[in-house]
Amino acid sequence: MGTLKLGNTTGVTEIFTRLNNQLHGEMSQNFGEHLITVKNSLANGTIRGMKVGRHKLFLEIDLYCKEDVEIPLNSINSNPLHFLYSYKNKVTLKLEDTKKEQSLEEFQTAIIYSRNNNTILQIKKEEHVKIIIISVCIPQKAINVSPIVGNILSLFDEKIKEGSFTYFGSYNLKIADQVNRLDAIDEEGVVRNLFIEGIVQLILGIEIQHYQNDINSQDEVFGSLTKKELKIIQELGQKIRNNVDTAYNINALTLQTGIPAAKLQEGFKYLFGRTVTDYIKNARLEFALGLIKTRDLTISEVVYSVGFSSRSYFSKIFKEKYNCCPKLYQDSIKSLAASA
Repeated sequence: MGTLKLGNTTGVTEIFTRLNNQLHGEMSQNFGEHLITVKNSLANGTIRGMKVGRHKLFLEIDLYCKEDVEIPLNSINSNPLHFLYSYKNKVTLKLEDTKKEQSLEEFQTAIIYSRNNNTILQIKKEEHVKIIIISVCIPQKAINVSPIVGNILSLFDEKIKEGSFTYFGSYNLKIADQVNRLDAIDEEGVVRNLFIEGIVQLILGIEIQHYQNDINSQDEVFGSLTKKELKIIQELGQKIRNNVDTAYNINALTLQTGIPAAKLQEGFKYLFGRTVTDYIKNARLEFALGLIKTRDLTISEVVYSVGFSSRSYFSKIFKEKYNCCPKLYQDSIKSLAASA
């Protein structure tokens, strides 16, 4: 059994060094984002992460384990409050305070606090898991703590005083969509870090809202949708974003997914906050913006590339979203490039 001890340290470099010493992978660092790539007899995959602000650590574990692996969640000093999300398959959390083990299922959230800082993440042999962990440090003195961290700690203050706290929520596919956004970031350097930080903060916000809904006895609004149907809709949303030029209509999507139109609309509004039609339109506009920024295409070519049939309609909705007509936006991009 491999035991990966992240160590009691606030230094992200030290954390990843200790991980890499156990995994025997290849470690790199770019603008504060750390990456371990593993391909050996213990595991295949990656672990990446970075410090977010002064008191938060983001960690993504994406591993296929060839042996049983244990990862103690003692990654940050001062007894961190851990927010976990299982994106792929399930893992086991060994709760040392209660001597119990509990599964974190795929798409499930959890919040863990232990004054003894001794909860262990267990990955079984021949399992491929992907886990998102956001750890919020609890400083001994509330000095120079950001308002966001202060509000988080005040929300869980009573639980923290009790010395240990474990919450396992219901499944949440909104977070899965944000994990997909993390994976889709192709920017580099400082810009990449800013995008990661923004999405990590959003995931943390969704987790806290999810928790608050539960403690306030407010059921998540799944309506008549099952977990399987929500997962299908989440995958459909990603497919639409990856193929914006495809001609979509609600009847075809209903036949493709086997989910009635009313349920499709309900699922899109729950997961993405939009109707199916509005989601498709928005995905096309965002893709079109990227083409205008990065490709030397005419506006008519952009319109065709993203699946619109009318240039005038495209210009109208582009201006509504970005407060600028597409040709003027393109000219401004070219002007900035010429003067650079």
